[in-house]
Amino acid sequence: MKEYKSYYTAKTSPEIVEIEEGKFLTIEGKDAPAGDEFQAKVGALYSLAYGIKMLMKKEGKDFSVTKLEGLWWVDSNKPYTEVPR
Repeated sequence: MKEYKSYYTAKTSPEIVEIEEGKFLTIEGKDAPAGDEFQAKVGALYSLAYGIKMLMKKEGKDFSVTKLEGLWWVDSNKPYTEVPR
């Protein structure tokens, strides 16, 4: 991951970073990230990522599984309230 360090680190002032095209594992869903469905999907995502990692490592092509990144949108017409568990 050292060759992609600029992708995941930030400087103190804004800058434009050119990012290469890549392939990613993704999940989609609705509602709060703390919900059971989201948690189950994230678990499946990491299981798949580490399964791929182990297969590639056997072929001598090891890599690091990066941290989870998330994007959330809020429907401005409806208030969002997370219900405590």
